[in-house]
Amino acid sequence: MANAHDTIAAHYAAGAAGDVPSMFKDFSDDIVWKESDGGAYAGTFHGMAEVGANIFGRINEEWEGFGAVPDYLVADEATGKVAAVCTYVGTFRATGKPQNVRVVHLWTVKDGKVVAFEQVCDTAEQFKSMS
Repeated sequence: MANAHDTIAAHYAAGAAGDVPSMFKDFSDDIVWKESDGGAYAGTFHGMAEVGANIFGRINEEWEGFGAVPDYLVADEATGKVAAVCTYVGTFRATGKPQNVRVVHLWTVKDGKVVAFEQVCDTAEQFKSMS
């Protein structure tokens, strides 16, 4: 079983490679996913069906080349907590404007499965590309 750091690193690597099935292979079916308050995707979603519909489905429709490019990961293997400092990239289709937004993702991995995610994002900065 991979450690928490490697589990999250593999998620980002799969995303960069466009390998969607591998992005989610270590996600728990009942993952709790929280997007920053005030953002376009704000809310707390329970389970992969809600996450898929409310986050990744919308991202696929609304963004071209969307990605979260990690600069580095910090892991506490004793608790399964991982913080990823990333940059959001991609172009919002409706406006044609690119984004370059710093974001922190907070992950929890338990028994090899990703059970929780929280996004900490400057939503005002992200909205600049969406308007």
